[in-house]
Amino acid sequence: MSTPGHDTLSWTLLRPPRLRTLDDDGERHASWLELFFDLVFVVAIAQLAHELVDDHSLRGFAVFAALFLPVFIAWQGFTIYADRFDTDDAVFRLAIFAAMLAIAALAVQVPDVAHGDSTGFVTAYVVLRLLMVGLYLRSYRHVPSARPLIARYATGYSLGSAVWLTSLALAAPGRYVLWGLALAWEYSLPILFRRFHATIPVSTSHVPERFALFTIIVLGETIVAVALGTAGSDWALEAAVAGALGFVAAAALWWIYFGTGAGMEMRPTTRAILVFTHFHTPVLAALTAVSAGVALAIEQAPGHLDDGARWALCGGAAAYLACLTVAQRALVRGVSTRKMVARAAAILALVALALAGADLRTVAFVGVTSAILLALVVFELWAYRQAQAAGRLAAAPG
Repeated sequence: MSTPGHDTLSWTLLRPPRLRTLDDDGERHASWLELFFDLVFVVAIAQLAHELVDDHSLRGFAVFAALFLPVFIAWQGFTIYADRFDTDDAVFRLAIFAAMLAIAALAVQVPDVAHGDSTGFVTAYVVLRLLMVGLYLRSYRHVPSARPLIARYATGYSLGSAVWLTSLALAAPGRYVLWGLALAWEYSLPILFRRFHATIPVSTSHVPERFALFTIIVLGETIVAVALGTAGSDWALEAAVAGALGFVAAAALWWIYFGTGAGMEMRPTTRAILVFTHFHTPVLAALTAVSAGVALAIEQAPGHLDDGARWALCGGAAAYLACLTVAQRALVRGVSTRKMVARAAAILALVALALAGADLRTVAFVGVTSAILLALVVFELWAYRQAQAAGRLAAAPG
């Protein structure tokens, strides 16, 4: 990745929004402000993983999924807006800083929601949405060609915010029913407005890079879980081995996403963009579950993993592989058929391990999980070398 950011010499205090995806020439990369913005989500992801460690029952998984979705939708909303209309002027920077404070407030409210107090969480989320609406209204004034899409997103986010605020007047479970309706509405907005994507596109290289950077943040939570969990166990042998094997699993998951260097450019079609962005929600939720599973493996290293811990680790890895495969099919260089078959075999092996691995000691369980993922990495490296050789052969004269 080349040096991010805008040209600091050309920075001005106020710059009217423009549709960058049509005006900019050349390849675009994440800005310094976008990288700074991503950092605040470290707190949110850590809180979500911590809550899943504390409660990894079926209810705990449901609460985790319900809280992960608004956190990621908030990130995705600002990311897609910035891809199209980022001005990097004082107004945009101040709006992003305000959003970061709201996200931090959202993150620290995650434990309260898990224990029944959701007023602060809803308030922080509505503030985020209103900031998003304000940015869209500013772009509405300056980018006439994008007004049809801007008006729909501003209206859609406003309606969603109204539902969130209305939920505060209800007690559970009515409050959570309204949350579900609001989230379903907001998550469906890109699909509802898909006919505008051809005339008001996103960057097919910048957006995948932004999602990849967020994936790195979530993978980093696994590394934090390994470091803190092992240190907290006073370096007991079994805990240290479980932590090391958990790191191997995380490295394998990184390799499957990034390791072949095959490029991260989306196909320039509306369907490809929607598939890539929407399937990253379960990809990242699954990775967060894996980090919780690694933390639980270190914690339960002297014995056997309970049901929730097994599903967090193996089920999370299986869901990650399944959803990532669908998302990567939207790239210019997607997933080959042989890789799809290999990933399907790995998914089945991970699910079978989660179902039948109750009698395995924790270290053995994490070891088998890591071995399955490592075997998949080795196969994908072999498949990549085979594809390279075939490409060279096809390009050879005669």
